[in-house]
Amino acid sequence: MRNSLTICSLLFYTLLLAGCTQAIGDIKNAAAGINSKANEAATSISLDVHSVRAYEVQIDNQTFTMNDLFKSILRDVQWHYEKKGEQNELKITGTWKDNGLFAEYNFDEFMKKQLRENGLIEVTLSFDDGVLNEEKTVISMYLLQEKLVAQQGKDALHALYQLYLTEQSQV
Repeated sequence: MRNSLTICSLLFYTLLLAGCTQAIGDIKNAAAGINSKANEAATSISLDVHSVRAYEVQIDNQTFTMNDLFKSILRDVQWHYEKKGEQNELKITGTWKDNGLFAEYNFDEFMKKQLRENGLIEVTLSFDDGVLNEEKTVISMYLLQEKLVAQQGKDALHALYQLYLTEQSQV
């Protein structure tokens, strides 16, 4: 009697484990599928960001990329890409550098110290069918989430270009 109870118990646990093994296999397959789709999405976004970062600007007989521009004039640069229909939007964020960016605001030394530590620059560029739409450029500077500077349009973007060219001429 005791042997038959043991055999029944073993048979029950074997069937239970067999069912769990199937469920675990299904969960692993689902997780692998999710991971695969996430990797595909990350790869496609990364490719678009790389192509936009490599976008070349020609001004004053000089050629440089968007990557060159922002790595030069900001610290801790981050790139955020979003596709909205036919328009691609690239948001570049970084920490303020005391290199003449927004010099027209005449920040005192105390404010400059705070900006070097916590000043966030946010630049939004819009590309329509692969062409930069300079008029849609938005440039903002924040200090502890308070917007200190807001500029828009072609002139604001060209001011960044000029800052870059000035820095490059001093190297």
